[in-house]
Amino acid sequence: MTPPSVLLTSDGTYPCYTGGVSVWCDQLIRQLPDVQFHVFAITYSPSHVPLYTRPSNVASQHILPLWGNEEAGPQMNFASSLLRKISTTPQVIQAGFLEPFQMCLRSMFGNDSNPEEMAEALVGLHTYFRDSDFAVTVSSPAAWDTFLRVCSDAYPKHDQPTLEEATTCMHWLQRYFAVCAVRFPETDVVHASMAGLGGVPGVIQKRVAGSRFLLSEHGIYLRELYLSLSRMKQGIRCRRFLFAWNEAIARMNYHYADSVSSLCEFNRQWQLRVGATAEKIQIIPNGIDPGIFSPSATRDTDRKRNCPPTVLTMARIYPLKGIDHLLRAARLVVDSLPAVRFRILGEVGDQKYYLHCLELVDELGLANNIEWGFTSDAASAYKDADVFCLPSISEAMPFCVLEAMFSGCPVVATAVGGVADMIGSTGLLTPPRNSKSMAEAILALLKGDAAEAFRQELAAKAMARARSLYTIEKCSDRFRETYDELSRIPRTTGHLTAR
Repeated sequence: MTPPSVLLTSDGTYPCYTGGVSVWCDQLIRQLPDVQFHVFAITYSPSHVPLYTRPSNVASQHILPLWGNEEAGPQMNFASSLLRKISTTPQVIQAGFLEPFQMCLRSMFGNDSNPEEMAEALVGLHTYFRDSDFAVTVSSPAAWDTFLRVCSDAYPKHDQPTLEEATTCMHWLQRYFAVCAVRFPETDVVHASMAGLGGVPGVIQKRVAGSRFLLSEHGIYLRELYLSLSRMKQGIRCRRFLFAWNEAIARMNYHYADSVSSLCEFNRQWQLRVGATAEKIQIIPNGIDPGIFSPSATRDTDRKRNCPPTVLTMARIYPLKGIDHLLRAARLVVDSLPAVRFRILGEVGDQKYYLHCLELVDELGLANNIEWGFTSDAASAYKDADVFCLPSISEAMPFCVLEAMFSGCPVVATAVGGVADMIGSTGLLTPPRNSKSMAEAILALLKGDAAEAFRQELAAKAMARARSLYTIEKCSDRFRETYDELSRIPRTTGHLTAR
């Protein structure tokens, strides 16, 4: 059988950012060298360039920055752009753009978003943008007038958006619609790594080219979006608009996906709640390479030489990782073990939140106990640590916990998402946002005559569990089987095909 071809899509992750989803994408591509991959990646800025070396089985790589360019949409050479701008007249916009644009908005604003109507609208936009200029169209007076009219019809008279709010929402759409203007390679399977905007190519290619659509979720996209909306500076109407758009997109993706992979039962239950059907979902846990992550032979020897105990956290610095709660727990631990060192390693994903954490370190008097940084050698960081702590508010199946388990580093983690299922009885679980409970768990592994034996016991159990359940081979084999199954299904297209 000929190996399948796969378009792997991402949003804010691989190959331009670090994090668990990026690691998963890179592993998947490298573990399946006979599969020809194409990568489509949505980024936040043109300054965000690939951090991962492109494997030889990646035939093409398309990076789409949604923000940071003067004009919205995919960037073209000057000559091509100029010709398209000239040909995109008001008459062309009227004839080809306004109908699918209105359909998209009405589908989004409806009480029960119709996934097929949304798909038809987005495919219509995709077809239109093949020959017409994106920036000229989405910034045209006709587009703006249509948006205001549909908004006026959709919102009650006592709750109409202000001009500023309408402008903000239209500006978002002008950037999000850029995904519809991309020409995607034709492949057997489209594999989206998120249920949001990165899933749109799966729906488009299924409708116009008959590709099969596999949707994988790590965190539940709508759940995490809902948690993050409260921190937005925009008003409630803008936040409702943003959620309505993303909910419509996610429900459409679940509806059109031929198969949905979930990391754990917790995620599966959420996927059922937000639109997936039970028969489509399969649970495929993450996997780790045991050749990279293994125990340290000198960890306990170093402790006996009076090296200060080290608590490691590997996470991006942003609110859902709960770093502020870790810092408050650190203050309680330091009160009992003044020499303890907390290493927090990961890129800054939210500058404002990071500054808040730095202020909290000063406020709590922890400057001598906290180390911030980033490492390209995660395996060594685990080997140097006595305890691994993940204080997250929301997770699915975090790679860092698996890496710690393979590395023989005992785990303290919040009982969120699939973490409890991963760890079983091989680590210590605490409630999220509970610094006191977190501190008590850390101290149970560091303080007292029995602490060392307790660490060794948990580490041994965790390694045995991880090696039996969570290897990279098990994970990649499951996805290869899914690719083969999907690619054997005869290609068919929906009633709306490429024109």
